[in-house]
Amino acid sequence: MPEVSHRPPALRPCHLFARLADGGAVVLRPLRPGESQVLDSVFAGLSPEARRSRYLVSTPRLTSSARRVLAEVDGRDHVAWVAMVDGCPVGICRSLRTGGDAAELAFEVVDAEQRRGIASVLVDAVTTVAHANGVVWLEAYVAPGNEAAALLLSRLGMTLTLRDGLFEGRARLRLMEPPRVDRRAVLRLAAQAAGPDCEDPQGAGTPKPPAG
Repeated sequence: MPEVSHRPPALRPCHLFARLADGGAVVLRPLRPGESQVLDSVFAGLSPEARRSRYLVSTPRLTSSARRVLAEVDGRDHVAWVAMVDGCPVGICRSLRTGGDAAELAFEVVDAEQRRGIASVLVDAVTTVAHANGVVWLEAYVAPGNEAAALLLSRLGMTLTLRDGLFEGRARLRLMEPPRVDRRAVLRLAAQAAGPDCEDPQGAGTPKPPAG
């Protein structure tokens, strides 16, 4: 009678590498439900001005209710991906379905890692997943003076209009060209991350990126 192996199935790494505009690389992976510590780490790396630009109000900390809502991802209606450098979370992008085929897009990158192209690869990954999930319209809110966010949204075809002190935009979802990420790999990872055979995401960021 053949011997039955009781070894658990091998876990697959639940992250991928993306090249940045400055020639470096970053690790991308889906945020997993309840990962509030990742939210705290990225929030801690934002200056007061950056926090105000991202959350549209001055906030010295994330409230427990905000942390809970932001960590309630499901990979379909609420999609969030995190960027990591040297094993540390440095940016988050999310799309949150607001109804039907529309979703709000939001992103942030810690001050020390800005202007490297991290927001671009995060947005490309998240909009790729959102598109696959049936999102047709993107919505966004931008604080006055956040020119970097406005420029990135313009690359998605979004025009912003000032209303009641905030810039608002709504546009048909259009993926960035040229792509900033391997979109097939992103979709494979998005599907894989929902399963039970993923490597512990806390280890993501330690492997070396592939050469080339």
